[in-house]
Amino acid sequence: MSANQNSDNQKQGQATDDAGKPIDSLPPEDTSAVSDLLHVLGIKKKSAPRPAEMPATASEHAASGSTTPVSQEGAAGDEELEADAPEPDAGEIAPVQSADDTLEESEYGILPFAGDAVSLLPPVPPPEKKRKIRTSLVLAALLVVGAGIIKFVPYLLEPTPPSPDVVGSYNDKNITVEQLNQFITLEQAKEREHMLCPTHGYDHSKCDPSEECEAHPVDSLGGYREMVTRLASEQMIQQWADAKGITQRADVQHGMKDLLSDATVEQYISQLHDENITPDSISGWEVQQYYDANEKTYNGKPLSEVEDEIRKTLASKKDEDFFPQYIEELKKTAGLQVNFDILGVTEPTADEISAYYEKNIADFQTQATASYSEIRISGGDAANLATDAIRKIRSGESFESVAASFSKDGKAGTQTVIKGSGEAALETAVWKMKKGDISDPINNTDGSVSIIKLADLTTAGAKTLETVSAEIRGALLAQNMEQEYTVRKSEMLFSVHSRRYTLGEFYTEFKELSPEYQSKFSTFENKKQLVEQMIAQELLLEKSGDGSSDAREEHSYEEMKIQYLSQILHQDEVDGKLAEPTEEEMRQFYEENKKSLVTPATVQLNLIWISQGKNGEKKEQAQKKADEALLAINGGMSFADAAKQYSEDPSSANGGQLEGELHKEYLAPPLADTAFTLEVGTVSGVLEYMDGYYILQVRARTEEQAQSYEQASEAIKSHLNEQRHTQLELDMESIMLKNANFTMHDKTIRRLLNNAKAEKGGAT
Repeated sequence: MSANQNSDNQKQGQATDDAGKPIDSLPPEDTSAVSDLLHVLGIKKKSAPRPAEMPATASEHAASGSTTPVSQEGAAGDEELEADAPEPDAGEIAPVQSADDTLEESEYGILPFAGDAVSLLPPVPPPEKKRKIRTSLVLAALLVVGAGIIKFVPYLLEPTPPSPDVVGSYNDKNITVEQLNQFITLEQAKEREHMLCPTHGYDHSKCDPSEECEAHPVDSLGGYREMVTRLASEQMIQQWADAKGITQRADVQHGMKDLLSDATVEQYISQLHDENITPDSISGWEVQQYYDANEKTYNGKPLSEVEDEIRKTLASKKDEDFFPQYIEELKKTAGLQVNFDILGVTEPTADEISAYYEKNIADFQTQATASYSEIRISGGDAANLATDAIRKIRSGESFESVAASFSKDGKAGTQTVIKGSGEAALETAVWKMKKGDISDPINNTDGSVSIIKLADLTTAGAKTLETVSAEIRGALLAQNMEQEYTVRKSEMLFSVHSRRYTLGEFYTEFKELSPEYQSKFSTFENKKQLVEQMIAQELLLEKSGDGSSDAREEHSYEEMKIQYLSQILHQDEVDGKLAEPTEEEMRQFYEENKKSLVTPATVQLNLIWISQGKNGEKKEQAQKKADEALLAINGGMSFADAAKQYSEDPSSANGGQLEGELHKEYLAPPLADTAFTLEVGTVSGVLEYMDGYYILQVRARTEEQAQSYEQASEAIKSHLNEQRHTQLELDMESIMLKNANFTMHDKTIRRLLNNAKAEKGGAT
């Protein structure tokens, strides 16, 4: 366009662009999706169309250099219009800044004075700068949009459920909201996960709903997903078993029957126990009778003070007699018939035993072994300490006294090692020694140093016939039983009412016993005892069938069947793939976890416990009794006698002795802290915990001790096997779900969660 044309356009009041091209009208309103999005995000306001006669905006005036005062309305126009403002109409005089005008700096920048007129407009950036600002805003908006898209794309890509109430699907089956809720209820998922509150213990009445202990596994998306997966997996296992014909196998049917029978009988016994053998089931008359007969043993204490103790004593005595008497009563009305004679098995002769020995002599070979006492010294100065220890032994001190001074646990340990299975340094030393010899210090691979005293050596060879004849007799009896019981498997062993129990059924049960129990019940008399147990179970099972079971009980039985089938699935799909860890893997694990592979410290305890009552109603009385017991012990009474007189724990009959060695984590913290700081033989003060008072005495203790690789190897192997087994199980379940095209429908689950929250809010 020529300069004249441009001038003409300007004279006519028509705006032109940078190239001089006339601008016929204002830019049209931007109605794009991006514009809408920027408007929603508050980044850009949508501009409204403006009539041609509308006054120029403040920005337009500023862009053209005009200092004409602008009305308030004009300042509210579109600030993003970048076209040059038109020239003033003819007759309109624009103020001219003279050379004498002064400049004043304010918060708006440099403001020019033109006579009395002052521009109140901030400086306007040039068009290039405005374009950069607008470009930056657009880019920022696009980044926000992109982030939003990335965040919400997974929700958009989620599979749509086949119907609004489906939470999961696989193959041609759907899992509905109703099925899931029923499963959660029957599983008692919410109740079972109600944790111990770290603040209020078991008293959840004081807990706030926001506390961790009030959280449940199905109050979240992840929790629901886990329950849906479990339900689907159980259904798939049942389908797998049906398709493979597993559920039709006789051994599986027998196993499931035994499983359910055992559970039913156990539940019935528990019910009988609660109804007939609890302290509350003892009548007041029985308590009075016992008190009158044993009043002297209570040293004049009133019945009210010893009533609870008497009830516990009578309940314990009743527990011993109740079930035998109950079974005998059931037998009287069961029409019981028993034929014990068919349990008899032909005894092997001496010649048969001798012939078996000669034929299987290779099975009776023995390996060379060494038994010894060991002083094991650990720590950074172990070598020097071992040198001092051996010097003392060579100077005449006993091995045991030196062990008391140098061993970590204060005594010599005892070990038996098979030739070729020990550490190299030990093997080099021990097989050169004679019985009674004491070794020089032996450096172990774990950094400790050992001094050993050889107790015995055995050489490799064959066991004599005399030493293995009982073992051979058992093996031959098992062979005879297999042959004879198979021939007579249909003969009746016993009957209860019209139910016949055959010898074959007995033998099936017998073979399911562990080898140890099979050996225990191999004699004729012990087999009779086993039959009596089976008769008792049949009677209890029949009796328990008189009651009706609820839905939860039926569900628990179904769960047991699924678990049983799951075990079979694992045997087929997992156990066969489980490879034993290598020696290299085990040693690597030992080196990486050496610090945690320790034999923990233990204590053997004597205990006096006095109850405060179920709700603390006897607290004052219990405190007095505990103080009296401690006073008696400090006065010279033995702990055992005090336990018999004062303790209300079942161990009182044994002088308060708790059996076995107790690790620290097995005891409640207040009791553990005291027990593991007491010296052997000393007695604690009165300790209060939960619902009772305690007095402890340490009978013996062992200190924590690092384990050698040989000591830890079996535990390491078991741990690594367990890790591999768990991983294979997870892999198997993942493959099973994948092959079944298992799909989780999170849309339904979120709606389920929202409904639950709404109901909870409404209830509140």
